[in-house]
Amino acid sequence: MKVGSPKQGEVRAHNRRGFLKLGALFSAGLAGCQSGGKSVGTASAAENRWKERPPTEEENLRVWTEGKGKPYEAQAPGVCPLPGPNRKTRFPDPDKYKNVEEVHGMCQLCSAVCGITGIIKDGRIIKVEGNPNDPNSRGKLCARGQSALNHQYHPERLLYPLRRVGKRGEGKWKRISWDEATGEIASRLQAVQKSGKLEEFAFHQGRSRTKDAVANFLNAFGTNTALNHRGLCSAARRAANLTYLFESDWDLGDYEHSKYVLNFGSNMFEAHQGHIAGAVRLQRGRFENGAKLVTFDVRMSNTAGNSDEFFMPSPGTDGAIALAMVHTILFEDLYDAAFIDEWTNVTLDELKEEFKDCTPAWAEQISTVPAAVIARIAREFAAAAPRATTMCNRGSSAHVNGYWNDRAIILLNALVGSVGKHGGFNWMFTGGYDNKRFKPPKGPGKSKTPSILADPPEFALANVWNSMKVGEIVYWYLKTKRAKMQVYMTYNLDSPLTWPETEVTENVMLDEEAINFHVCINPFLNETGSMADMVLPWSTYLERWDVDARGAYNLKPYLSMRRPMVEPLGESKDIREIFPEIARRVGGSMAAAYPMTPVREYMAEWVENVPYDESKYDSPMDFLAKVGAFEDPDEATYFEPYMRPLSAEQVAGATLDEATGILTDKDGKGIGVMHNGRAVVGFKTPSRKMEVYSRFVAMTGKNQDTSELTKLANSKGKNRPAYHEGHEYDIHPWPKYSPIDEHQNMADDQLVMTSFKWNVHNHGRTANLKWCSEIVHSNPAWMHPTTAKRLGLKDGDWVELTGHRSLYLAKLTPGLGLGSGEIDKRLRIPIWITPAVHPKAIAISNSLGHWEYTSVAQAKKGNENLGSKAEGMDLAGYRDPDWERNMWWEDPSNGQPGKWTKNRGNGWAQNAVLPIAADPISGQQAFHDTVVTVRKIT
Repeated sequence: MKVGSPKQGEVRAHNRRGFLKLGALFSAGLAGCQSGGKSVGTASAAENRWKERPPTEEENLRVWTEGKGKPYEAQAPGVCPLPGPNRKTRFPDPDKYKNVEEVHGMCQLCSAVCGITGIIKDGRIIKVEGNPNDPNSRGKLCARGQSALNHQYHPERLLYPLRRVGKRGEGKWKRISWDEATGEIASRLQAVQKSGKLEEFAFHQGRSRTKDAVANFLNAFGTNTALNHRGLCSAARRAANLTYLFESDWDLGDYEHSKYVLNFGSNMFEAHQGHIAGAVRLQRGRFENGAKLVTFDVRMSNTAGNSDEFFMPSPGTDGAIALAMVHTILFEDLYDAAFIDEWTNVTLDELKEEFKDCTPAWAEQISTVPAAVIARIAREFAAAAPRATTMCNRGSSAHVNGYWNDRAIILLNALVGSVGKHGGFNWMFTGGYDNKRFKPPKGPGKSKTPSILADPPEFALANVWNSMKVGEIVYWYLKTKRAKMQVYMTYNLDSPLTWPETEVTENVMLDEEAINFHVCINPFLNETGSMADMVLPWSTYLERWDVDARGAYNLKPYLSMRRPMVEPLGESKDIREIFPEIARRVGGSMAAAYPMTPVREYMAEWVENVPYDESKYDSPMDFLAKVGAFEDPDEATYFEPYMRPLSAEQVAGATLDEATGILTDKDGKGIGVMHNGRAVVGFKTPSRKMEVYSRFVAMTGKNQDTSELTKLANSKGKNRPAYHEGHEYDIHPWPKYSPIDEHQNMADDQLVMTSFKWNVHNHGRTANLKWCSEIVHSNPAWMHPTTAKRLGLKDGDWVELTGHRSLYLAKLTPGLGLGSGEIDKRLRIPIWITPAVHPKAIAISNSLGHWEYTSVAQAKKGNENLGSKAEGMDLAGYRDPDWERNMWWEDPSNGQPGKWTKNRGNGWAQNAVLPIAADPISGQQAFHDTVVTVRKIT
């Protein structure tokens, strides 16, 4: 795709049939992008929809070829035009794949957990590919998954336990035995027990797919300080879904059968939690079903660039656009009156009254997207219903107003009646496998120990449905002495790189009063491990057991098994081995919670109810070993779950409320609702309908008792604990647009910093993968040509960015003490000038800028400067001559302006100037709102 300097008033974005001309008229003094769409490709509007017949292979090929677009006029910095300059010319022996064994498993290099198959020869994995039996990923695998060998056999993989011998963070280590390691940890935990402050043992995980093992260990000890990264990931989106549904925090558009997909800030084609599973279905919907994809995003992502239409709104204004579409649908009578009347808890008149002022003209003033475009897309969306769905992710939700943005977006589905419909907006009763049907062996009862770190009182909805936590506030609480940790255990976490305010995180991790003892469990010595007291070598996802699944895009629960493909290297171990040994050494009730059950037997008990063909397989374990995944063909697809009938037994024992139609059981708990004379389940909400108007969130914000409401919902939801008193908010019961204070009246030298993710990277866990880092290793800041001209900058110039704290949050959560000033740290970074970003924004990708986590992540050719941490590795046994020879992107200038060569180096960590900015409603970190002052470095 060609992205050149636009004429005044013009930006170009391509669609799958050619180019889409976006009339971006920049009026004097307006740093916005007013976008109108008109196809200038060869296909007519009528041809944009496939007719009744399916497309031919030739038509599919033509669409795909045109959709690829044209090459960039200038190569994007940090992106390698493969193959690399020092590529290999000798190909593998043709007999390489003879006499191999195939072992199924599941990837864990991103959150999509795709099914994989390892090709094993002579006890070594020689290739990893997608498992076609996985019902979610369907045999597809992205570049990260293909790079599994880089992860497994990396020369700098940690294979032996290490204990620091110098000051914390000084980089001085000695190798110790597992006996020494578990003995010291057990002794530390015994001291916590004696202190009576069980909450001061904290377990902090990044990406965990071993939830049963973690929960068992913490519950056995008695702590509830289980911390995660949900607040940095998807808290606002999940809270918005739960407000409407109570049952599920994750939407799963039926893209494969949709006719219209309205995308707000989701980058499904390269960086979405559903990624491969969702992208495959979205493309099938477009190629085989003629679905139209319309994207609103502040940056031209791969998804935006491959959409039928793409518009750049001002940052954080997605909710205003969605509400203007709501207004159009309501006042042009485009709604599904029957669904609104029967399945929402509001009336049409109430909706019209609430949103009468949210006109397209109003939204244009806020978002700079033309009113006519907003109205037209609303009409198209409604016309395609019920086979129409919205799609959103961090692009809309990772803002201080993200909860409101996503509530507005979801409302569109309710108005057109696409909720739960074939081709529409859907969800599942589970986030993965059916954990009622397939349960892990019973573990210790849940700990009741309260924890201010796990449930901070400033965040009203963070933990009232699910345990979403607010991870980004942890180090600030420790810094301000609101909490402390005697023992801090981190697992698969790289918070110094990926958490906001790098300096705060680092200082707290180095503070032995705030964190007395820190154990890091990880396959590599990353930034977190470099600031720990002990680092334990964790086995990789190719060496361990798990039962796992992800959001099921077939709208049926499925189950997959992660199993060891090879023996763990060195002395690396899984937590399923580490935790029982620590527990036994702690003794008492903790030891009693861990019977001597081999891991394989534990897994067999977990899946013992999985059906299998006895004529082909010996057991469920044999079936899963040979197939890798299970999806029940007899399971009903989760369409219109609210219409599922109650059983005669349930109805016979139920009490009917004549006024509401709600049916309750003998304990007064909601079980369903009467619908047109039939007893059905309804929605799992207090009203048993889709909750457009939420008394629950309004009452929860005020810390009021909601037990009567949650009793009727009989699914999720609970009161906030007593220690939340004094932290009350006015949470509007209706969806609304909430303007971001700091985005108003910005100075001429200020921009809104937004973040994004490349398709070959995933936060802080993939820059060690040589094949991925060769593709993307550097991340200059994206800046629009009109903005660069105004600031006197040219391509390749360096700037210094100063981050500012959120005025919006300072007003709503003054008790946190974050304030509204500047971040102390500065970020010096080169710029890349491109029309593919909004003129008010500056875009920087995450995942790069490591100062630890292997020499590959640091773009260093050799590993001779590892020092004593090399004691935890086997550098002689695991070498990579290609890496030693072919690290062509090493940067000898160390990133110094004037000496830096474009496309070299390991990139820059954006989070240094990203403030802690947690939305007080959901706890979502605002990754896309930071106002930065831009200063040219001369």
